[in-house]
Amino acid sequence: MVPGGYDAPRAPSTIDRLLVRKRIVNRLLCLLLAAFLSVAALAKPAQSADAVVTTMTEQVLAQGALTDAVSIKALVESAVMPHVDFRAMTARAVGPRWRTANEDQRARLMAGFEALLIRTYAGALSEAGGARFRLKRSAAVDASTTEVWSDVTVRGGREPIALNYRLALQDDRWKIVDVSVLGVWMVATYQTQFARVMERSGGIDGLIQELEARSKAP
Repeated sequence: MVPGGYDAPRAPSTIDRLLVRKRIVNRLLCLLLAAFLSVAALAKPAQSADAVVTTMTEQVLAQGALTDAVSIKALVESAVMPHVDFRAMTARAVGPRWRTANEDQRARLMAGFEALLIRTYAGALSEAGGARFRLKRSAAVDASTTEVWSDVTVRGGREPIALNYRLALQDDRWKIVDVSVLGVWMVATYQTQFARVMERSGGIDGLIQELEARSKAP
């Protein structure tokens, strides 16, 4: 006892220190768990990958057969593009040289690529009237990527056309980043074509000119 009748402060024992540490660790774990649950709730997709593909495809098929470029472009812009990460798709198709392109070049590449795709698939859209869509299955590739398998049967009783999609989760939305028709993935196909064009034409500007020329061809 110290002068004045008071007991001297007791030094914390090993057990006391361990209890304090345990309480701190428990609080940190609780905070981490709360943060994890909050992030998981925010990252939950507003719409499943299956639903994105089904909604988009049925909206396109509901328009029936389209034959003029203006109507096809309007349909693509309204029904398809909101569900596509077209910047990422174009970047992958262009390949490593995308990183060296400036924003103006990138915008022209995206516009040219979109015009090319519309021209390429205009024939298929002209036969969309009466076509039937069937969702087959989906499977996760990894935590943020999934593939959706489907097919479309056009009028005339021909064999179904296999139409598969690869989607990436961005914030809380699934976005299409690649499409496979009859087993051929679109991005890989165009990546090979674009690489050849850039090799013989001198790079990004040569590819832009090629894409813009194709979009204006009769």
